[in-house]
Amino acid sequence: MRWLTYPVVIFDCDSTLTSVEGIDVLAGELNMESEVARLTNAVMDGQVDLGDVYGERLRMLNPTRRQVLALKDAYKANVAPDAKTVVEVIHDAGHETWVVSGGLLEPVQEFAIWLGMAGEHVRAVDTTFDPLAGSWWSDTPLDARYLDYSRGNLTASRGKADVITSVVRTGGRRIMIGDGVSDLLAADAVDLFVAFAGFVSRPAVVESARVVIRSKSVAPILALSLGPAAVVELIGSSFGAVALRCFELIDDGALVFNDAELGASFNAALEHARQGR
Repeated sequence: MRWLTYPVVIFDCDSTLTSVEGIDVLAGELNMESEVARLTNAVMDGQVDLGDVYGERLRMLNPTRRQVLALKDAYKANVAPDAKTVVEVIHDAGHETWVVSGGLLEPVQEFAIWLGMAGEHVRAVDTTFDPLAGSWWSDTPLDARYLDYSRGNLTASRGKADVITSVVRTGGRRIMIGDGVSDLLAADAVDLFVAFAGFVSRPAVVESARVVIRSKSVAPILALSLGPAAVVELIGSSFGAVALRCFELIDDGALVFNDAELGASFNAALEHARQGR
């Protein structure tokens, strides 16, 4: 049984490639965690539109550029298990990766580059800082205070689909993995949307997605994107450890198919690949 592969893999960032939400990390640093987390969860659970609270959260926090840039370190410290190796395997197979995120551009982009992705394959929300509120004589004053953000598709709950359609134009079939309602609402722009419930399980997302990953590791995405046969071939190679972990997690129930037909197709391809090994 042949499994159709997905040569373009699109990741959300926060609560997917990393266990944290960047805006909540900022809030924790500024002792405003409960107020901001309430708004963040309301958005991610689909109770309010992202556009209604995006600017409000940043105005509440009023962070410096230094604090925003420091998010990349929080992302790295809380990186999803196997994320770096998964990106390397995808690229080694000749496939491409993207990050499409409602997070802040500078830390998301630096984190993605650290994972091994191309900086130009990152879409997130840019911000500007007040050059007069800080060391204004410096070209890039780190103590400059937040001024504004770039309004657009990524600051609205339904905007990721438009971004994906406009910028990801090559490479063939697309698979997307993310945890929030904004990711689920982009499902029409990809060939397969996968809900990631490894760090937080949002009922509105996991109940509607055709496939759900229920492990903190993102390794199971390899079997979905490259196909079970390709992952079997990795066993014995330098990527053997992540290939074995991918199958161990799947055997432990990390992949849940809400689409029974799709699940039957995947399981048949998995069994065929294992028998042919």
